[in-house]
Amino acid sequence: MYLEYIKSAIASIRSNKGRSFLTMLGIIIGISAVLTVLIIGDGMKETVNSEMDSIGATSITISLDNTKTDKKFSLEQLREIEENIDDIYGISPSINLGGSLINKQKTYDCMIQAGTEATVNSAGVKIVHGRYYSRNDVLEDKNVIVISQTAANKLFGYEEVVGNTLQIDAYGNEGELTVVGVTEDTSIDLALAMYADEPTLIASMPYTTAASLYGLSTDGIDGATIYLDNENRDEVLGEARSVVENIMGLRGENAVKISSSLGFDKTTDSILNIITSVVAIIAAISLLVGGIGVMNIMTVSVTERTREIGIRKSLGARTSSILTQFLAEAAILTFTGGVIGMLFGFLVSYIICQIVGFAFKINPLLVIIVVAISTAIGLFFGIYPAKRAAALDPIEALRTE
Repeated sequence: MYLEYIKSAIASIRSNKGRSFLTMLGIIIGISAVLTVLIIGDGMKETVNSEMDSIGATSITISLDNTKTDKKFSLEQLREIEENIDDIYGISPSINLGGSLINKQKTYDCMIQAGTEATVNSAGVKIVHGRYYSRNDVLEDKNVIVISQTAANKLFGYEEVVGNTLQIDAYGNEGELTVVGVTEDTSIDLALAMYADEPTLIASMPYTTAASLYGLSTDGIDGATIYLDNENRDEVLGEARSVVENIMGLRGENAVKISSSLGFDKTTDSILNIITSVVAIIAAISLLVGGIGVMNIMTVSVTERTREIGIRKSLGARTSSILTQFLAEAAILTFTGGVIGMLFGFLVSYIICQIVGFAFKINPLLVIIVVAISTAIGLFFGIYPAKRAAALDPIEALRTE
């Protein structure tokens, strides 16, 4: 019996191809819009997460609460902390300095990151020429520096500058440094270099070298950064406080402050989810419009087929049979529109992901939900015209011209 209903519904749809297409058009646009937004949103999150994972390392910042203790870290204590925490890449002071880099007649403002060899694990640090400064460079206070590609081009006019020397003006104290490595430009490097009048260059050097040039103390370090793998973050967070308190002699004083980038990761993911959800809701409005279109077209169909309905009811067709037939027709229209919209959404989202560089990822559950929603829309908005058709009086219907 139900197979007959489906056959009858398909025959009706095929006999009115233009009207059927217009009915499906709203569903096609709505489904494809929602699906495109959700796929791009998933691709954006996947790309962001993969970029963070590709870094390999994340970081934990440790510092001492100066309202509870007047102690500071020394380089020796940081090394001891490093040796007593398992599964980390290293630990480094968190020091950023200014000054000027000079080569011949060229002088540029600079931002200097001073630390230990562990800072090679910082986000975005990729060596393209030479090497990063080593543990020996830090221990022996060597006058070496690592600069970005932009800095190399600005100062020397080309990138492969390993072995060349340049001058630094550290707030009045001058020194000569040897370039041992060149790092790939990050977005920050490029952004600071865009200031054509006064571009700022970024470079890194051993903390001990910076201490000599800038007159810093190796025993008065305020804070440090621990570099570790993402997978070990929870274990290291649990261990770091205890190790630092023991080495610094601060057990029970609650003076050690530890912060992680975990909160930032969650915040970023939440923001991306909110953006995707809001845009998807806006796109879903077109689904509502499509559903109303289904209801309107089906109502018109009922009006056009009033006499047909009267003949069928006079021949013994039950009210439930008429209701089922029109619901089947609405469901088939929206199901077909949903499938077409799904395929169109895949195509559009794939093209957009390729253009913007996002990962293209299809969630099978999402596909099932989208098709189910499109069919449900047909049933929901098809109820009114179907009930109207089923409720027609056969005598009045037969009188219709």
